[in-house]
Amino acid sequence: MSTVLIITAHPSSHNLTRGITEIYKEEKEKQGHTVRVIDLYEEVQLPYYSFEEFPNIPVSEDAKHYQSMVSDADEIVFVYPFWWGSMPGILKNWIDSVLTMGFAAKYGKNGRPIGLLEGRSVTVISTSGAPTVLYRFNGIRRANKKIWQKTIVEFCAMKFEGFHLFGGMDTRAKNVPKLFASVKKLANRT
Repeated sequence: MSTVLIITAHPSSHNLTRGITEIYKEEKEKQGHTVRVIDLYEEVQLPYYSFEEFPNIPVSEDAKHYQSMVSDADEIVFVYPFWWGSMPGILKNWIDSVLTMGFAAKYGKNGRPIGLLEGRSVTVISTSGAPTVLYRFNGIRRANKKIWQKTIVEFCAMKFEGFHLFGGMDTRAKNVPKLFASVKKLANRT
């Protein structure tokens, strides 16, 4: 069986992100997979760096620990609330600190990027209070999907399994059972 790594980012202990994580985890464990969860608000906060520091930053021991978890994973799932048209800053900082050049990718002699994390698949699940249709009409959903797919997942040579944005989550409680059913289905896809 495989190892699934779920990375979640929500500051509240009572949120849909936690529910999504638990459902996905339970479904994968039923299939016999090993599941590890990183809740970024319960873990050690990785430092933020200035642009001037960035080229020469050594990878911290905490970031190395997360890199080890990424290396061990066959499937990586990101679960987070959609804030200000993107992911929470704590998740972006985690990506910047963990998916570093030399670990997740490198530049070849011709200057082209070479991904170093092949053999892993990535699924992105996000929730929003605004209706999903709003993000489809204004192009934000498509833009975020493209960012995840092209500049994070495929840049690192991983397989992109999809960007799933579930909207209307804080306005209609009736959407929650539908969301959880969709997450269950995602966890059970082949």
